[in-house]
Amino acid sequence: MLTMIVTAVLIAAGVLALTAWRPALNPFREAEVDRTGPAVLQSLTRIREFHAASAHYEVVVDLEKDVRYLPGWISGERVLYVGKGDVDAVVDFGGLDEDSVTLSEDRTSVSVELPRPTVEAPVLDLENSYVADRDQGLVERFRGSGVEREAQLRAVEQITTAANGTDDLTRLAEENTVEMLNALFGSLGFTEVLVSFGAGLP
Repeated sequence: MLTMIVTAVLIAAGVLALTAWRPALNPFREAEVDRTGPAVLQSLTRIREFHAASAHYEVVVDLEKDVRYLPGWISGERVLYVGKGDVDAVVDFGGLDEDSVTLSEDRTSVSVELPRPTVEAPVLDLENSYVADRDQGLVERFRGSGVEREAQLRAVEQITTAANGTDDLTRLAEENTVEMLNALFGSLGFTEVLVSFGAGLP
């Protein structure tokens, strides 16, 4: 048994000596596989939709429905509705390809081309939105009315107009996206991150 152990040790030593002299003959030699590019792209596409910024809006809708030739106390309705909702600005990472990511030769800096942030449809907060005042005629009190629902839709329209009427939300989304990517790539060992929005993209 001792002889077998010694023989095995000598064979192993001989293999190590041979591979040290002729590294190409080493079946256990280390192989370096550079997956930096695909790994970076995969990290980005995994994000898919990045909700980069959110804005809260509050609007007051004054909606009145009158019936011709009838006084308001008989038929008609007026609703004062306070609508509250949130709007997100989103950056789509799902459509990125290899041309969207450029790495420096020394793998210390990365450039990323992203589509511009888009403003999503508002989400009305029904729990915290409310009817501040309502004035109904006799007919509406007994028959019911859809004026409150109309006021909610009008609130969504006003919030949409407000969100798209300025670039404050999309600008904040770009800033937050750059900050997020700096943190992400910094954890991967990159020291410089360059981000552009809309360049070469539809």
